[in-house]
Amino acid sequence: MVGQMPFLTVLLIVYGVIISAQVLALLLHMSGFTPLEVILLVAFPLLAYILALPAVGSSISGFYPGLSGTVFATARVFDVPLLHLDGSIIGFNLLGCSIPVIITTKMLAQRRVPLRQFFLVAAITAGVSHLYSVIVPGVGVAIYLFAIPPILAAALAFMLRKLRGARDFNPALLAYAGATIGVLVGADLLNLYRLVTHYADSPVFISIGGGSVLDAIFLAGIVALLADLVFRSQEENMLRPLVNLFGGGDRK
Repeated sequence: MVGQMPFLTVLLIVYGVIISAQVLALLLHMSGFTPLEVILLVAFPLLAYILALPAVGSSISGFYPGLSGTVFATARVFDVPLLHLDGSIIGFNLLGCSIPVIITTKMLAQRRVPLRQFFLVAAITAGVSHLYSVIVPGVGVAIYLFAIPPILAAALAFMLRKLRGARDFNPALLAYAGATIGVLVGADLLNLYRLVTHYADSPVFISIGGGSVLDAIFLAGIVALLADLVFRSQEENMLRPLVNLFGGGDRK
């Protein structure tokens, strides 16, 4: 790849990835994520993609019996098959689905996210996600105006935090958990049967979170955190750490 691409372009891409990872890691830290969760969301996907690059272009017949073709994108390397349904294979993506679900489950188990508020935010987000989701041939499920469900989740978390007697939780974590599970249920799980019947004549591999780190499930939580940052910056100076990261802070 490097031989076919100008060195300066490769350098700029690498630099952009590093800066983006730094900003994302800082955002997660500011939002109350633990170091392990930051590693799972930032460092682990970067390492996984680097290790998976040699698999691009290899045959998928050994991984998915009954289907043939090649791994046309690095994201496909992380697809895990679960079961056969009407000829199609149902599975999930280790990065796009597993990581957000594991982190959300961990937050709920540790009671860092309140259950009642979580179910409310997730249910509303799921309904909106399902309303805006459509099946795109060759792609799968897509969400028009994708940013609306996670921004809605962040707005609901922010408003719930403002209610009397509901000030003992982190709205950023609630927004992340509600947006992640809401999009997973509303866009993917509720459309799973439609996908299977849509591809009944030509069986395919249906991967939940198949877009990997660019999948709606993975990105929904990140967009929700960005929206929460904007909402809370009206009351708290949440943007100062991001400004300081680029050398724009106060200097003595």
